[in-house]
Amino acid sequence: RPLSRFLAPGAAPSAAPAHGRMAVGEGADGWPAEKLLGGAATHGCGFDDFTFLPALEASANEAEKLAARFSKNISLHMPFVGPPSPTVTEEHMAVALSLAGGIGIIHKQQSIEEQAAMVRKVKEHETAFILNPATLGPRATIGDAEQIMREVGCSCIPITDNGRMGGRLIGLVTRRDLDAVGDETDQPAHEQPLNSVMVKDVFTASEPVTYREAQALMLQHKVAKLPVVNSERELVALICRGDGKRSIRHPFATRDPNTQLLVAASVSVDEEKVGDGAGWDRALALVDAGVDALVLEVDHGVSEATLAFLKRLKATFLTTDVICGRVSSVRQAEDLVKTDCDGLLVGAPKNPGYMAPAMAQTSGLTEASLLFQIARHARMNGVPVIAEGGVRTQADVVKAFCLGATTVAPGLLFARTSDSPGEHCYRNGVRVKLRRAPSRGGAGSANRALPRHGETFEGPLVDNGSVDDLLEQLCTGVRGGLKSLGLKGLADVYPSLASGALRMELVRPYGAASGEPPGLLQVRRLTSSQLYSRW
Repeated sequence: RPLSRFLAPGAAPSAAPAHGRMAVGEGADGWPAEKLLGGAATHGCGFDDFTFLPALEASANEAEKLAARFSKNISLHMPFVGPPSPTVTEEHMAVALSLAGGIGIIHKQQSIEEQAAMVRKVKEHETAFILNPATLGPRATIGDAEQIMREVGCSCIPITDNGRMGGRLIGLVTRRDLDAVGDETDQPAHEQPLNSVMVKDVFTASEPVTYREAQALMLQHKVAKLPVVNSERELVALICRGDGKRSIRHPFATRDPNTQLLVAASVSVDEEKVGDGAGWDRALALVDAGVDALVLEVDHGVSEATLAFLKRLKATFLTTDVICGRVSSVRQAEDLVKTDCDGLLVGAPKNPGYMAPAMAQTSGLTEASLLFQIARHARMNGVPVIAEGGVRTQADVVKAFCLGATTVAPGLLFARTSDSPGEHCYRNGVRVKLRRAPSRGGAGSANRALPRHGETFEGPLVDNGSVDDLLEQLCTGVRGGLKSLGLKGLADVYPSLASGALRMELVRPYGAASGEPPGLLQVRRLTSSQLYSRW
């Protein structure tokens, strides 16, 4: 029927929009990220200032895999990273993240020896061929073996003629052999020599042998420890059955070619100035311990000394990736990318000394704009981006991916788990973790840092259980968020962001406060109803 019958007398029908839908005003369906966060924007946005609008049609299937790049040469099965903070990442957190498919960055707020020992513990947690096992000589005592087992955490010690790796294998001592030792003789048990309790008829494998062949030999001969020797019966390596079992239980763990877990550690160029080359000594010790990536902290800015230190690291350690962060401006990112860094850790500085208390409390308010602009520049140069600053909630994790981050380091969420450093206690029937803001003066410093807004502060946090449970919840939330935005996986995020298909809108004025740091009563366990909050 004619349209005029529905119009008022004398009114003329308006032209229908070309796409066949009702014409709407500019911004009615949100704005592209370039409009709100790009170079033309006059204000910065925090993660709480905006929200992503759901797609017209949700994706049919959730993303099955969430693989991502940690650096140019390291890929992860799960896009989550433990930040280099003394309240978050030490050896226990690094092992748990690597077994789940992520990676941990062990902090440097400790001595060089302690940090290198943590890296070594992560690398030795699982391995196919143990190339440097703890060894003893036949004249060593049971007390020596027990002490090494306590310190290293092993259950088997090869006995060689000279007590060193590469010596001729003459026996093997396990924890069960030591438990069976009694005090029948006049000599105390811990003073008895190992040659009286060690297994002398040891089944071995001769090199060359593959890991699969070695596993078959262990199953055939029903042994749990298999020394690998050469033609002169000199010890070359050691294989443990327990490592193979753990590999089966964690098929998506991030490993190197020797099936050892991946781990990163932080260094700082500042130590070059105040510690007589301690920064370079730290890097040497970490690489010798087997670290897979170094994170060069640039919290105090990117100076000529920083760029020179980065060049030296890249030229010396050709097989070790070097990531730089926390990067807090696009100009810093440009200089680091030109110097061939392998990744960028994005976030505001960790309360440098020149920042006033009022500025430190609001240092995370424009983290979203900072992440978007740095990620855009880094993507054009093929450099992965790790988002850390401002990521405090489940929704912030999804927003960080949608703004261009390849991986996310939710430090505050990880700090609430039982795998992070800190003491536990019960308060009003609630299990809490006591946590203190880290110092900024390095190991042994008496200066305490200002609490970073929403992320590092003194006080108790509710213990949310193991990091494995948290990672499962985070992955479920990310998959659900991507599905509601019409995306099939993380690989589809940045093309949709660049094309403007991802739409966003402000939910409050620019620069509004994000709230006080969460305390005991404000922090609670994530529930299933909280996973699908507004992105």
